[in-house]
Amino acid sequence: MKRLKQQAHKFGKKAGRKPSAKLAFVGLVALSVTLPQGAAFAADAAASSSTTTVIAESGPLGTGPAKAGATAADPSKAKITKEQAIAKVREWFPALEAATVSQVDYGVNNVYPAPSNQDVWTIQWQVEVGNGSYGFSSQVDAITGDLINTYIGFPREGNKSYYPPKVTREQALEKAKAFIAKAVPSLSADEVKESDSMFYADTQALFGPVNYSFNFSVLKNGLSSGFESIYITVTGDGEVMQFSRPGEKLDYPSSVPTVSKADAEKKFREEFQVELGYVPVYKNGVISDWVLAWGPASDASQVINAQTGRKIDAEGKEMTATKVTYSDVPAGTKLFQPRTSATELTSDEAAKLVEQIVFIPEGRKLSYPNLDKDYQNPERKAWRLRWEEERQNLAGPFYFPAQTSATVDALTGQILEFQIESYNYGEPREPLAAPSGAVKLNYEQAKQRALEWVNQLYPQASRDLKLMERGESWSRLSNGEQFRFELNRYVNDIPVLAGGVSITVDAYGRLFYYSINRGEVPANMPDGKAVTVTAEQALKSYLDNYELELQYSQIGGYTIDNTYVEPKVYLVYSPQAKDPSKPFQVLNAVTGKWVTNFEDLRTEPAGNVEPKDLKGHWAEADLRTLVQYRILEPDDQGNLNPNESITVGDWLTYAVKAANPNYTGYVLASSAATAAGVPTDSKYSQVVSYAAELGWIDAAQPLQLDRTLTREQLAVLLTSMVKYDRLAANFYGKDALVDQFSDAKQITRPGEVAVAVRLGLLQGQNGKFNPQRQVTKAEAASILMRLVKLQGHTDQPIGIE
Repeated sequence: MKRLKQQAHKFGKKAGRKPSAKLAFVGLVALSVTLPQGAAFAADAAASSSTTTVIAESGPLGTGPAKAGATAADPSKAKITKEQAIAKVREWFPALEAATVSQVDYGVNNVYPAPSNQDVWTIQWQVEVGNGSYGFSSQVDAITGDLINTYIGFPREGNKSYYPPKVTREQALEKAKAFIAKAVPSLSADEVKESDSMFYADTQALFGPVNYSFNFSVLKNGLSSGFESIYITVTGDGEVMQFSRPGEKLDYPSSVPTVSKADAEKKFREEFQVELGYVPVYKNGVISDWVLAWGPASDASQVINAQTGRKIDAEGKEMTATKVTYSDVPAGTKLFQPRTSATELTSDEAAKLVEQIVFIPEGRKLSYPNLDKDYQNPERKAWRLRWEEERQNLAGPFYFPAQTSATVDALTGQILEFQIESYNYGEPREPLAAPSGAVKLNYEQAKQRALEWVNQLYPQASRDLKLMERGESWSRLSNGEQFRFELNRYVNDIPVLAGGVSITVDAYGRLFYYSINRGEVPANMPDGKAVTVTAEQALKSYLDNYELELQYSQIGGYTIDNTYVEPKVYLVYSPQAKDPSKPFQVLNAVTGKWVTNFEDLRTEPAGNVEPKDLKGHWAEADLRTLVQYRILEPDDQGNLNPNESITVGDWLTYAVKAANPNYTGYVLASSAATAAGVPTDSKYSQVVSYAAELGWIDAAQPLQLDRTLTREQLAVLLTSMVKYDRLAANFYGKDALVDQFSDAKQITRPGEVAVAVRLGLLQGQNGKFNPQRQVTKAEAASILMRLVKLQGHTDQPIGIE
C-alpha cells in the first residue's frame, strides 16, 4: 500500500542558521547566517559551520526533551478543547471532509528538541484515496485557537486548476488575507504585511496545477519581526492547501532603541569592509557559475543591537572589533594521499578508512551506509556513513541514539565531512572519556593540532588554504571542551568566498567536527590582473545601495558546532537592500556590474528586462508568457530572437523548465544515471536526466541535442510527453489524417504526427506537414503553450503532479 507521510518539516524549523540580515553578498562564515529561511537549499553548499535542526516523522513518539524554559504539555491548561480544534481545522480546510482523525496529542512531539510552547493540539489526519493512504498533521494553539500549520498534499480529483487558473494571483492574495483573518484571530489586520522575500514567492511551473505562494511578515509593536512569518499556499481554484506560522512564543523587548539610527549607520559604515574573491552564482539551488567579485568582508553584514550598539553573531554573542587575520598553513608531517584506484570503495572499505584515521566512540556500529551523488559536486560519488549506538526504549520518549557520521569520496577516499556527535540536542550528552594519560590542550596547542588534521585530510592544504584567526574567545566553544577553527580556500592567490574548511577538535586534540566546501572553481577564472573596480569604488557602491532598518530579529533556535543556541529576540538595526527586489547581489570586479548570486525565482521577467523584438510579433503573447516564467530570457542586447531555429536540446530545456523551474536541484538530489548518452559536462545533462525521469525520452537511446529540431522530431517528443507514444505506434500509424498531407510520403513517424495534429499541438501548412522544416523559437513557444493548455484534458498528467 502506498503511504505518503507529510512531515512537520514542510513548515517546521528549517535547517541552517537563522538569518540576521538581507545584505547582498554573504562571505565566508556569514553565508548561512544572512540567508532567509527557505534559502537553505543554497546555503548548505557553502555553509562553513554545522547548523542543524532535526525534524522527525509524525507519530506516537512521545514528547522529547524540550529546550530550556519549556513547559511540559499539560492538557488542563487548554482553553480550546480537542474537539473544538478538530472542528476548526475542518472548517478552515473543506478538503478534509473525507479525512479521518487517526490521533490527537497535546504538545509537539515531532520536533527535536521540542519547542518551548507545548500548549498545542497536534492532530493526525488520514485520507484514503484509491489504493493509497495519506497521512499528515495539523497543529492548533490550544490557548488562542490559532492555526499553527497544516499541509494538505493528497491527490484530489476535480480540484485542479491548470493554466490559465480560475483565480488570478491578486484574487488569491485576497483569499489568503481572508483566511489569515479567520484562522489566526489573535492577529489584527495591521499586524500582517505581505513580504516581498524572493525565496517565498511563486516558483510556479507551467505544467501541473497552479499554486500561489505568499509570505506575510508579522509585525510586533509596529516593527517587522524579521523572522515571525506566515506562509500560505492558495491553489488556482482559490483553496488554501498549505499554512504555517511559528509555534514558538518568544518575548519581545521594547521597540524603543537606546542607540539612534544615525549612530548605528555611522558604526555600520565605519566597520563595513569589502574583499575580493571568487563568488558562486546559484541557479535552481546549485552553483551554475563563478564570478570574481567584491563582496562584504566577514562579519560586515551582521545586525547591530539597537540597545547596545554592538554587532551580534549567530550565537547571540556581541562581537568585538577584533579584525580577522589570515596566516599560512604550514605543511604537516602527515599529508593526504588520494587513492589512485579507478574502482570505488565499498562501504566497508570506506568505513575502515575513517575508523583508521579518526576516533569513533566505543559501542557505535556502522549502520545504513549509502552511496550517492555528492550534493555539492554531482560528478563525485560519496559514501554517507553512520555509526550508531544500539537503540533502546523504542516505545518510550522521543529518542535519538548517539551517532557519529562521515562522508567519504568513493574514489579518492577523502573524508569530506565528519561529526563525532551527529545529534547533540537538548540536554548535552556526557563528555567523551579522556584518552588514557592525555593532558588537555591550550588554545595554541589545539590550533596546531587542528592544522595537523587539515594537512592529513585536505589535499594540498598548505598551498590552497589560509587559517582565519579570530582569537581564543571565539575559538573556544562555550562548553570549554572543544576549539573551532576556520580556513579559507585560495585559487590564483584569491580567496574563494563560499566557505572553506571548518574544523573542531576537542580538548585532547581528537577530531570532533570537520567539513569542507567542495564546489569546484573553474580553472579559467580571471585573476587579479583583470580587476577594473577598486576596493574604494566597491565600498562606496555597497554603502550607497544599503541602509539600516530597525526591526526585531531572532538569534538561536538552531545548533552551531553541536551546541544548541537558545532562541532570543533582539531589537536590531539590520542591513537591507534599498531595492527589495534585488537583495542578493555582488559587484563584479571585472565588469563593474551587479550580479545576482542567488537567482530570484519569482515569475517575473528576468531582471525586469523587456525584450526589444517582440512587439507586434505573431507569437508575442506566448513568448511573453515564457519570458515571465523564466523559460526564455533575452540576450545581452535585450533581444529574444523569436525567428531563429532551435535545437533538440533547446526544446527539452524549455519543456523541462515548464515542468519544474527547480529541476537542477531535483536532478542533483536524484541518484538516476545520466540519460541518453549525454556526458555530465554537457549543458544539457541535467535537462536530459529530468526529461528521462518524466518519461519524455528513452534514457537508453542516444540523443543528438545540438541538431536543429524538425517538426517531425517535435511531433515525436510531444507524443511522448502526453504519454501517447504506444498508441501512436500501434494505432495511429496508418491514420488517414496523415494521408491528407501532400507530403505524407516524407513523414517517417506518421503515428506521432497524427497524434500531435489530432491534439491540436501541430497543424498543417498549405496542405503540407513539412516534416523536415526547422522549428523556430516562436513556433516552439506557441506549441508549448498549446501543450500547457491541454493539461487536464488527457488521461495522464503531462508533468509531475
